[in-house]
Amino acid sequence: MTALRVVYVVGVMAAGVAVPGAAQVGSSLGAAVRSPPLGPVHGEITGQADWIWSHRIADAAVVTGDARIYAATSAGTALWFGRGVGAGWTLGRRRPLDRTMMGATARWGRVRFGLSINSTIFDPMPAAGGGETTDTLNLVRADTGRSERRTAYTDASVASGWSMAGVQLDLSIGRRFSKTIPEVLLWGVTASRPVAPGIALLASIGRSGTDPVTALPGSRYFSLGIRLSAGGGSEPARESRSKATALSAFRIGPPRLTGREVVVQAPEAKLVELAGDFTDWRPVELEAGPGGIWRTVLPIAPGIHRISVRMDGGPWQAPPGIRPAASEFGAEVGEVMVE
Repeated sequence: MTALRVVYVVGVMAAGVAVPGAAQVGSSLGAAVRSPPLGPVHGEITGQADWIWSHRIADAAVVTGDARIYAATSAGTALWFGRGVGAGWTLGRRRPLDRTMMGATARWGRVRFGLSINSTIFDPMPAAGGGETTDTLNLVRADTGRSERRTAYTDASVASGWSMAGVQLDLSIGRRFSKTIPEVLLWGVTASRPVAPGIALLASIGRSGTDPVTALPGSRYFSLGIRLSAGGGSEPARESRSKATALSAFRIGPPRLTGREVVVQAPEAKLVELAGDFTDWRPVELEAGPGGIWRTVLPIAPGIHRISVRMDGGPWQAPPGIRPAASEFGAEVGEVMVE
């Protein structure tokens, strides 16, 4: 069964290095549809629309659509390849673009790693006097044989992320390559914390490069935002219940200053993970304690929540003592009332 997920992010960014006190306001709307796995392979189609207002350009927008194929090479690792098309609008002009993307993901204990290489080609913007502003490639169309000049650049980056005390931390560092665009080091650190089902607060710092598509200037930045999500594109997929290892106890404690303690008893487990609507269906690893007790603290609002747990990378299942049910996306979950 396919799964659909929609995410909307809105935020304010202060970019005060090149232009002290400069600010940008932006929003992003994204949607993803993931196919059922076919052996170790699955596909994904995503779409994204970004709008940005800045001190230099009052209205800039980029709309893109991507198709990707993921292939699991071993437990916790995968390779992926994708192609995308889209367009950017800035300074009263629309500029088509296309992208080629590839990368790899891996997991080591609590930490996730990723490597990506994204190459973008688009129509250059005319400079004053009719010239072109950035580097170009001589491309020959197969259908007409006509030479065209288009702008190209490549961003290569590595990233990692992990959850700690209910906060998701993501780090990335990379570099932009181009024939004539100055190379620049790109980096970013983002912290997100769920405050309610489907709602999370975001804070980021980093260094962004000039966006050749929209002509938005790059700088060091600090941003605050909020993320709204719906759907289950990241929800654990249904797996055979016969492979599940039973968990013997489950409990969600009363509210504390930092959140609620979640306890799972699994004496034979080497790794216990939990995912729910209050984590945006992102797996959270629990910390092992004496007597086979696994714990974590998460911000969980009162109400009815859907939760799944798993041991040692096995199938996702309803928490012990909770009646299992199949969600609309085919995953097994348990509904828990939190007071």
